[in-house]
Amino acid sequence: MIWASVQDTMTGCSSYLVGDELTGQALVVDPLHSKTAAHYVLMAQDLGLSIAYVVDTHTHADHESAARELSEAAQATLALSHRAPVHFAYAPLKEGDRFHLGSVEVEVWEMPGHTPDSLCLVLRDLDRGGEPWLVMTGDVLFVGDVGRPDLGESSEAAVKEAARAQFRSLDRLMELPDYVEVYPAHFGASHCGGLYMSRKYCSTIGYERRYNTLLQARDPDRFVAEQLKFLKPPPENARKVRALNLGAAGSS
Repeated sequence: MIWASVQDTMTGCSSYLVGDELTGQALVVDPLHSKTAAHYVLMAQDLGLSIAYVVDTHTHADHESAARELSEAAQATLALSHRAPVHFAYAPLKEGDRFHLGSVEVEVWEMPGHTPDSLCLVLRDLDRGGEPWLVMTGDVLFVGDVGRPDLGESSEAAVKEAARAQFRSLDRLMELPDYVEVYPAHFGASHCGGLYMSRKYCSTIGYERRYNTLLQARDPDRFVAEQLKFLKPPPENARKVRALNLGAAGSS
């Protein structure tokens, strides 16, 4: 398996490339417009890979995605949750779908909360074993924090329901073994989490299970209250950025 990450330290955004040495196929997750589509194409070429799939884990509200641009440049399949409310064509992903890049298997988990279309991608390297090795958690789970529930609908009732959905999604992630590595879509500087977000790019399920403050709230009511208490201000231009990523008319 070939693994690489790309970070934008100004915005606190992470993206990932995973590929298979034998087939030369690669998947890019959450590509950043600030890094350009060409950056990912050239990075893949340097690693001896060709990008076959591009996935956004959810409709981003804090940065412009390069997913459409990259899928066109690489002639790759653009895939999003079947719940993604976008205005362009894509391959819909649902619970249990799997990408196979040679010995690399990527399983789709539907994990609503931060947004209704949020996904986590569970990765296995079948050359080494059949157990999960890592999970790309999008904005479900961060290092030290969890994804905020208020960037979709902003009414109090909608935000609380989203937080409850986030609690259920996190509960499912905690079923993974302690050794599974965690690679989120954001870190320290990002507005997509709360005050506990670490500047580290990655962690493990076991470490987050033990030391992530919000994961200690095992009662959903307490979790909702704790999460809403420590929300950061929303990202600047969140509506404009979300409209761009949705492909909404007049947003470009």
